[in-house]
This record gives sequence, structure tokens and C-alpha cells, in this order.
Amino acid sequence: MSGQDLWLDPQSANYSGRDLASSGEAITAQRNSLGAAIQNASSRPPWGADDIGAAFEKNYRTFETSILDAWRNVGEYVEGLGTNVIEAVAQSVATDGANAQRIRSSNPS
Repeated sequence: MSGQDLWLDPQSANYSGRDLASSGEAITAQRNSLGAAIQNASSRPPWGADDIGAAFEKNYRTFETSILDAWRNVGEYVEGLGTNVIEAVAQSVATDGANAQRIRSSNPS
């Protein structure tokens, strides 16, 4: 970015970080409610206990677990991204303020 300025609007970035974190919370809430319903519905295998049902159960459980775990991880990850955005903005603003103070104090005119 040689020769270009980087401009940060802290208020907008903070709002965006909060929105992102809130989205992660919403993903997690959906996973917890719908995921629990999926687990509850499949706890009494509606596909039966015959050979075909047992084979389906064996494969289904692996996929169900993988998908529900991934869903939870996505929610946590998105929420964490939002939190990280907020922290990065705070650190950038603090660094900028500290640097401005250093420049002002080194050039008393």
C-alpha cells in the first residue's frame, strides 16, 4: 500500500464487530435449538432396527455428529471474529493515540 492512506472509522468498525459477534451468537442459538431437535428426533431411530435401519444408523450418526459439531464451531468462530474485530479496533485507536502523543511531545512548537 505504498503511497496510500489507510483510514479506519472506529465507530463503524465497532458496530460491524458487534454485528458479526451477534451473528455468531445467532448461529449458535439456531444450532442449539434446531440441533437439539434433530438429535432428539433421531434418538428414537425412525428408520427402524432391521438390517437396513441398523446400517443407516451407523452411517447417519457419524454424519449427524460431524454436522452438528461443525455448526457449533462455525457459530463460535464467527462470534470470535466479531470480538477480534472490536479488539483490533481498540488496539489500533490506542496505538494511533499513543503515537500522536509521542509526536506532539517530541515537537513542542
